[in-house]
Amino acid sequence: MTIFSRAFRAASLSALLTGAVLAPATALAQARPPAPAPDRVPAGAPEPGKEIALTQAQIDGLLAAQPELAKLSGAAPDKPDPKAEEQAQGQAEAIVKRNGFESLEAFQDASDTVDAVLGGIDPETKSYVGPTALLKKQLAAVQADKGMPAKEKAEAVKEIKAALAAGESAKPSQGNIALVTKNYAPLSAAMGDGEGTQK
Repeated sequence: MTIFSRAFRAASLSALLTGAVLAPATALAQARPPAPAPDRVPAGAPEPGKEIALTQAQIDGLLAAQPELAKLSGAAPDKPDPKAEEQAQGQAEAIVKRNGFESLEAFQDASDTVDAVLGGIDPETKSYVGPTALLKKQLAAVQADKGMPAKEKAEAVKEIKAALAAGESAKPSQGNIALVTKNYAPLSAAMGDGEGTQK
């Protein structure tokens, strides 16, 4: 996977964050299975970036770049087009540089670091509790949901239990937790979980 594909994946962030982000409380009842956490990415998937020490400037740059990156279109997955992907990669590189990042790789490292923290923030309390606590909360909500079809519930429970069994990656640094928590509303809105629009 190219650097652009990795950054574009981060920009669309329908999956932010590749971390196990807990859906907002209203979506808990719908029991969407969690996305795999960075340490549980399936074989063949790109490896998550390293944790970096975030700055407010990086958070601001990430928030500014996200909407622009989301508008880029690369080649269709079923019809790879190296020329279109190369052009989109060049555009993505220009966007992230314009927003204060040295490269797409630096942008992705910042995005992955934010993902790791967001994946452990409880959307109700806006405090970092870790992905395991959120998965347990999600599991309890799924198991208590009487309206969910049995087959769907069983699959969701199985996936959540598998994510719990895989364990948790190292806890992000306190500095990163504090900075992402401070910027939780705009980050969660930009990263696609919709919680940032609620107070």
